[in-house]
Amino acid sequence: MSGTEISRAVNCCLIRLCAGVYSIAAACGKPQHKRIGSLITDTEWTDYFRTTTGDERARDPKFTSLLARLAAIHYRSYRSADVVAGASAALVHDLPIFDLALRPLTVMHPTASTRSTAVRRLRRAVPDEDREAIGRLMVTSAVRTGLDLIEFGGPVSGFAALETALRRSVTAANGGRALAFSDSRKVRELGSTAVEAEVMPAVRRMSRGSTRAQRIVERISPMSESYAESRCSFNLHTLGLHDFVQQWNVAADGELLTRLDFLHRATMTALAVDGSGKYEDAGRGRLRHESYQHNMLLKMGYTVVHFTFRDVLNPQAFGLKLFEQAPRLLEFRADPLVL
Repeated sequence: MSGTEISRAVNCCLIRLCAGVYSIAAACGKPQHKRIGSLITDTEWTDYFRTTTGDERARDPKFTSLLARLAAIHYRSYRSADVVAGASAALVHDLPIFDLALRPLTVMHPTASTRSTAVRRLRRAVPDEDREAIGRLMVTSAVRTGLDLIEFGGPVSGFAALETALRRSVTAANGGRALAFSDSRKVRELGSTAVEAEVMPAVRRMSRGSTRAQRIVERISPMSESYAESRCSFNLHTLGLHDFVQQWNVAADGELLTRLDFLHRATMTALAVDGSGKYEDAGRGRLRHESYQHNMLLKMGYTVVHFTFRDVLNPQAFGLKLFEQAPRLLEFRADPLVL
């Protein structure tokens, strides 16, 4: 298509991802854009635009992350020695990130340092062991990306990304099959092996921040199932509570009652990381079932503390709520994770 044809359709049926790259967002019906509409193959994508407003899409973190990911993948002006890194690499690897700047793209280059509205290029060499090709892109490995996010996004961002990378490594080591938490011992064993074989060598190759990275890596686990659980685990470690176990199965009358997100066995304190979305998706039946589980746990002597997503994002509020509802945990505090 000609540049004129494209420019006239931008903000109508085309959206601009990055320089020279566009996505078809709608079948607008205008005769002059008929050729664009004929190329639509993903109606789920165009239906999303049809059923949402611009403001709604701007507030949708999944949508804004997807646009940034597409820009990282399709940007046409990478230099030959560029390695996509930081939040941009996390998007390509689909690692969890929250509240980080997604633009401009972040890349590392061994000799050049530049900045534009499209790209932030940092002069840093990336060892061959810490990079991988994804399609036509050269990207920092998932582990190296998590380690870099400790610097670029803060320790908690790196922690969550590293836990996801570790969990995927455990799945790969199991032949690509996700391990059920009924075999949590094997999950932990494979996780420890992956940390020693994959993560720690990457830490030792870091030219800066390796000491802090090692402290964080010593606390990551393959047991977190979500970003919220990683944030909860991180909060516990910063409070000096290092002996919670994750994904603990509880039986009642010889049958599985529930799986606890976190359990402190010495005090029988269970933590549940909640989110309203799961009730909206599954309906009131699930809410009633979890209410039954909660009451049964109380009868069995457990203290159950529920945390919302907003709770785990605020470490101070998290700690206040935890110790207010489970004060016995104060006796078990050790040295906190030093950041």
